[in-house]
Amino acid sequence: MFSYLSPGYPATMFEAFAEAIGAELHLETGRSGPDPADDPFADGRADVGWICSTSFVELTSGPDPSVQEVGVAWVPDDVGANGRPVYFSDVLVGSHGDAETLDDLAGSRIGCNDPASLSGFHALRIELDRRGHDPDGFADLVMTGGHDRSIDRLLVGGLDAAVIDSVVLARRRRELGDPPGLRRIGRLGPWPTQPVVMRSDVAVDEVVTVRDALLAVNDDPLIAELLAGAALTRLAPTGPDHCDSVRVSMNRLAGSPRPC
Repeated sequence: MFSYLSPGYPATMFEAFAEAIGAELHLETGRSGPDPADDPFADGRADVGWICSTSFVELTSGPDPSVQEVGVAWVPDDVGANGRPVYFSDVLVGSHGDAETLDDLAGSRIGCNDPASLSGFHALRIELDRRGHDPDGFADLVMTGGHDRSIDRLLVGGLDAAVIDSVVLARRRRELGDPPGLRRIGRLGPWPTQPVVMRSDVAVDEVVTVRDALLAVNDDPLIAELLAGAALTRLAPTGPDHCDSVRVSMNRLAGSPRPC
């Protein structure tokens, strides 16, 4: 099993998931999903993976998709999620800034996770486009390589703002307390939480076996504790439309005319 979601989400949690399905775990850091030019699902290096939904859209947009959804995603411990497998992108600013809304961040330095991240990159671009801004010219989007890194750089004044996975932020607050001086000026979403995927050529019965094994971990007290520590409540079944809103938004963004 390849996970592209640590260290934002705890490695120990993915270790438990991998054990539950009898898979060897590989942690890929620095990007929320595989680069299509180096896709481990396409060349057979990976059978199962946990990736960002934008990466799923990227890997399934061509004539030969390399992955399929298993039908499992997690549910955040967030009142805004309302028991659903959805999360948000929280727009944070530091104590040194006076911005009150996303529109006030024009020309600023905004910390982003990585080019494959939904909450840490694409959600921002989608919202900027929706508001009539040029996503590529509105601000300096600085890739930090991780949500925690974005927060750390924002705290020391190296950034003016950052877009952060709401689950990662909730987990950090529980472990370290509220970061002093940070304000949330916007919440983008809700968006579907990160899906579990398998190679597109894996048989349906194998997919069902993995789905059932992952859903069964909700009854394991140890894994329940790991989920709670990650600001999550449970793993939930999802339908084939789980990532549709992301696909529609990404396609709309790709086809939007840019301001002159």
